[in-house]
Amino acid sequence: MAAIGAGCATAPIRKVTPPPPEPAPVNIGDVLEPGQYSMVMNAAYYGLPLPRDGWVYFRISRDVYRVDYRTLTVLERATDETARNWP
Repeated sequence: MAAIGAGCATAPIRKVTPPPPEPAPVNIGDVLEPGQYSMVMNAAYYGLPLPRDGWVYFRISRDVYRVDYRTLTVLERATDETARNWP
C-alpha cells in the first residue's frame, strides 16, 4: 500500500511583492486649477466633518483633499476620514 501523499506534487512557495504605491495626484501646498476637480458637496454623507474656516473638500482621483476655497491650495489629504461608502 502506498503512503498517503505519495506521488503528489508540491507547488513551490513564492513571495509576492505588492506593487509600489502610486504617487499622489497632488501634493500638500499645490494650487489646483479652477474647474479641474470636483468639490464634495455632501461631506456628512461620506462621514467627513463639515467644512469650516474657509476650506472645502475636493475629490482628486480616488482621494479626498481639504482645499482652501479662496486660493485652491491643497491643505491635507482627508481620505482616511471618509466612511466606508466613499467611492
